[in-house]
Amino acid sequence: MNDIQVFIRYINMSVTNSRLQYLPSLKRMDLSNSKNLQMTPCFEGLKNLERLDLTGCINLLVVDTSIGLLTELVFLSLQNCSSLVSLSFGSVSRLCSLRILRLSGCAKLDETPDFTEALHLEYLDMDQCTSLSMIHESIGTLAKLRFLSLRDCTKLVRIPDNFNKMESLISLDLSFCHIFEVSSAIGDLRSLERLNLQGNNISKLPSSMKRLYRLAYLNLSHCHKLQYLPDLPTQSVLLDSVGRYFKTTSGSRDHRSGLYIFDCPMMVKDTTFEEFDLMWLLRLVKVRTLPSPSTL
Repeated sequence: MNDIQVFIRYINMSVTNSRLQYLPSLKRMDLSNSKNLQMTPCFEGLKNLERLDLTGCINLLVVDTSIGLLTELVFLSLQNCSSLVSLSFGSVSRLCSLRILRLSGCAKLDETPDFTEALHLEYLDMDQCTSLSMIHESIGTLAKLRFLSLRDCTKLVRIPDNFNKMESLISLDLSFCHIFEVSSAIGDLRSLERLNLQGNNISKLPSSMKRLYRLAYLNLSHCHKLQYLPDLPTQSVLLDSVGRYFKTTSGSRDHRSGLYIFDCPMMVKDTTFEEFDLMWLLRLVKVRTLPSPSTL
């Protein structure tokens, strides 16, 4: 390979280390849907790699520890690697340039990486990690994280209390987990616009939620133990400070706002909307009229 080689694509192959000994100019590696791949290659000769796609490698068992050498890596997808049992968690924590990490569908992973040095991470998708029972405390260090999804992590009962340090978080999806309680620290997520808690075992929500002034979508559907609606923000914010998520997803099925509370059989019969609830909902109509920004 010479200096103009920047991309490599393997289709349904097993990759040996001998093929990838020294490729200093390689920027992108796509090994997606390689059904025979059981272990990734050694990455020692690929230190300038920026994108690594292992999506759909259903027989992948181990990610080589040398992945920690990829300090220029921005994108890493292990989506639907359903056999993956080891992610070299200590090595992943050294990926200091990583911005996007996709682990959805890794059904055998029972713990998350240590995120201590992944300080530039913006997007973290761990949907359908059905063996995941806990989140590493270091998730609270991800001050630049904007999107976090743990949907259908059915063994997850709690997330760390220090998640309130994720100051840039816009969207948080904890739907259909096994969560019994939401920490009052959630009120410190002042940038949060989208919160999905449907399908959990919560009976009430903390009053600190009234500090989520940018919240535009709240889903509490299928929370069969929920008895009361949470306090919603009574204080308004400038319209140009809300709606970033909804403007960037315009036209998609996630382009929704509002309060969703159907199939909550334990809600007390005299629960009614207060005036501030209606004001909160009316504000969302104005958010939709804002012009789309050129960038997030």
